[in-house]
Amino acid sequence: MIDIEKIQKQAEEIVSKLADVLENFKFENEGEYYILESKNVLRSDDEAVLDESFKSNALNVAPKTKDDVIIVEKSKWSQ
Repeated sequence: MIDIEKIQKQAEEIVSKLADVLENFKFENEGEYYILESKNVLRSDDEAVLDESFKSNALNVAPKTKDDVIIVEKSKWSQ
């Protein structure tokens, strides 16, 4: 039989000990640390590019539209 209270007590002790170790741990360099040499792997924030064909493409593939708006069914669980 599994003793849930015993396991819970042991888990709390482990987490408490880990928290104490982490609180008292001193880093050599408290600055930023990067695993990769490249710090920013995302695109640069240049001027936004607007794709003029997006709206017409979206309207063309939508199952139902009216006056340049996509019509969707209100879900049954929504009030």
